Amino acid sequence: MTHTPTAASSLGDRAADHRDLVSAWARAAEDVDDLDLAATLWSQVDDEHAVSGRARVALLSGDAAGALALLAAAGVADVPADGPRSLDQLVVLGCRAAQGRPDDLSRLVAAGATLPAQLRLLYLYVLGAAAEGAGRQDLADGVWRTVVVEHGVRTPHVLSRFLASWVQGRPGTDGRAVVTRVAEAAHELVGAVPRPWEDAAALEATTRELVARGDAAGAALLTTTVSRLGPRSEAVDALVSAHAPRRRTLQRAVPVAVLVVAVVVSAVVLRHGLPGFAIGGAALWASRRWWAPVRGWSLADGQAWDGLVALRFDDTSGAPRERTSSLRLLPSLAAVAGLAVGVALGGWWWQWSLDPARHVPWQVSGIVGGLCWFGIPALATWAGVRGDRERRRRADVRRRTEADATALAQAATCRCWEASALVGSYAERYAAAHLGAAAGAAPVSVRAASVRVCPLSGMRWMATTSVTGASVVLLRGPAPSVPAPAPAVPGAGGYL
Repeated sequence: MTHTPTAASSLGDRAADHRDLVSAWARAAEDVDDLDLAATLWSQVDDEHAVSGRARVALLSGDAAGALALLAAAGVADVPADGPRSLDQLVVLGCRAAQGRPDDLSRLVAAGATLPAQLRLLYLYVLGAAAEGAGRQDLADGVWRTVVVEHGVRTPHVLSRFLASWVQGRPGTDGRAVVTRVAEAAHELVGAVPRPWEDAAALEATTRELVARGDAAGAALLTTTVSRLGPRSEAVDALVSAHAPRRRTLQRAVPVAVLVVAVVVSAVVLRHGLPGFAIGGAALWASRRWWAPVRGWSLADGQAWDGLVALRFDDTSGAPRERTSSLRLLPSLAAVAGLAVGVALGGWWWQWSLDPARHVPWQVSGIVGGLCWFGIPALATWAGVRGDRERRRRADVRRRTEADATALAQAATCRCWEASALVGSYAERYAAAHLGAAAGAAPVSVRAASVRVCPLSGMRWMATTSVTGASVVLLRGPAPSVPAPAPAVPGAGGYL
């Protein structure tokens, strides 16, 4: 009697392969913290691993009660007195802590000292979510900082929380220190993958977190700083417009009024000598010291906002590389040329207008001469500064483009042995240059998605988009399972 594989076993193999494939894609989605996509994928798997995955995603999404209910239905409801002994028990402890149970939060914090190193990152995610749910923002901020700084995670979910705490902790008395602090956060966003002008998801999440913390000024400063550090982007410009402060006329008029009064008072008191200059200087100092440039903001934040126009970043040091007082060749040459032209033109105008035969009023002569002597040099200096800034911006874009081209040139090489997920322009290039089309539909309906296959390893990737739809996301799955060979017919011996 000849034994052949039954149809039922074939269907079972295909079902197991599909389950393993979707589970791998779900874990890869968790690796890039795409919680919505991970939840969608886990919902299509029916085993104990899927329950654990759905519970983790629910906790990180802020639904501690739902995560606890999932685990309780799977028979995981208690945590031993000496601490969690499994990942599910760790998540149970995190859910209870997130629901505001101080004892469970204390146990969760203590558990970190005994967990093995390979579970460290998952533990930090659980602890960060639990601390947020329990209202311990100080603890959560420290956890997310560790995830970013020590583990190198740069996903929007984690990076937004870390950078929001970083921007919120800026000094409140020094405008230059505020610029430096915010610029450091902007540099982290610019260095992430994808960059803000390619996909503004991380920047949008950070600003949303800052607004939720009551720091609208920090959101405005951060979006404006990021917009200064790269090419124009509609998404970034929209965030800048959404968070930019609406400066009222009074905020602009008061410093000007103080300056006018100071000049008048100085002119009146000038007959007494130095006291006139002292009064003018004191009035100007007071207007800058006590009058906030932006209503509702601190003085330092307002000064930082005014100083962002001159901000540029050094990609190597990560610090602002330009000060308003910095000396550069192009602005300096423009200032010298403008001064020479203004003085020459002003001297000619005075000689021409003061001729009695011209009958030019002295007031007109003075105004035009002042514009020549002061206006032309100022306009030339402004043009030189703008031209120099645009030249360096284009150089930054060109250098970054060349670096990206070098990185993308490696996208045709197989990386299936290394990466579980790829995001951004490299993922798009990898899918086009290395992966081929595969049969079957991707188990995702809320986003555009397709299945790709590696010609070398046979591993199947799901190609989809990010939450914003602006960048490509690749999730790695396993290679198709090889069916077991059919058993040999007993006694045949290769002969009929």
